Amino acid sequence: MNTQQLECFTCVADKLNFTKAAEELYLSTPTVTHHIKSLEEELGTKLFHRTSKMVQLTETGALFYSDAKDILNKIDLSQKKIVKASTRNLSFLRIGCSSYAELDNIHYVLKDMQKEYPNTYPMIYVEDYFRLKTMFDSKHLDIMLATKEMLKDMDCSFKKVKDIKSYAIFSAQSDLSVKDCLSFEDLKSYCLITLNPKFIPFQHGNVLQAKIALHSQDNFNIVCENDQASILLAKSGYGVAILPEHCIPENIKDVKISPIEEQNPIEYGIAYQKKSKEKYIKYFRLSTNRGISKFNILDLL
Repeated sequence: MNTQQLECFTCVADKLNFTKAAEELYLSTPTVTHHIKSLEEELGTKLFHRTSKMVQLTETGALFYSDAKDILNKIDLSQKKIVKASTRNLSFLRIGCSSYAELDNIHYVLKDMQKEYPNTYPMIYVEDYFRLKTMFDSKHLDIMLATKEMLKDMDCSFKKVKDIKSYAIFSAQSDLSVKDCLSFEDLKSYCLITLNPKFIPFQHGNVLQAKIALHSQDNFNIVCENDQASILLAKSGYGVAILPEHCIPENIKDVKISPIEEQNPIEYGIAYQKKSKEKYIKYFRLSTNRGISKFNILDLL
């Protein structure tokens, strides 16, 4: 499937006339007919009902029309974006993370970077760990916010920003709120709310994760697809959310956040491509300590 096939198809669909479509595209009618036939063969279905007197879209042709237009529009927008970037000397810093809460942490860095490099624009991707890894390995990301364990077997450089731990988050009305620090024994009778492992890969030797895994064998626990859902359920009294520090937003209300005793610290920071020479990437790396480490979970306790 190529763009000329799609252009021929959408033009014929708009005009319901092969000759008029050919004139608009500055092609011969046989050429347009050839592109439509090759597209139909590739898709394995008829796109038009054709007679000597009329042309009509088939049901599958009508279904395909919106997709074809969408593909062509995206190609057009992409081309315009590239032209604009090249003519204005723009650069793009592609940053990946697995939690929306992490965006709060880098806001300070980006604010400073915008002043220093006004023609460099961040492109932010919030994806699960496996998607981020694929994007980073294929050089579609310049920077990845991650724990050191997440970067296992990846060919990259890592800059540690801080050691982080996981915290228990629960309704302010919970019986647990009378304690300033919790042991896992305090949590054994509660439903635990955790993130899908695709966002936080299992860390070998992590005592807390091992305890959560054992707890799940005999108890009903909830696994959420994002940190926001985990916090919402904890706030609503469905259980106790256990989240690493980088997944806890800066502004959080109506909950209590408590440290958990039995756990190991986790190295957290940024991964970046080896031998990256762009000055704005170096600036981001050097500025990260002033940004990410500026947010301290202890301020919320």
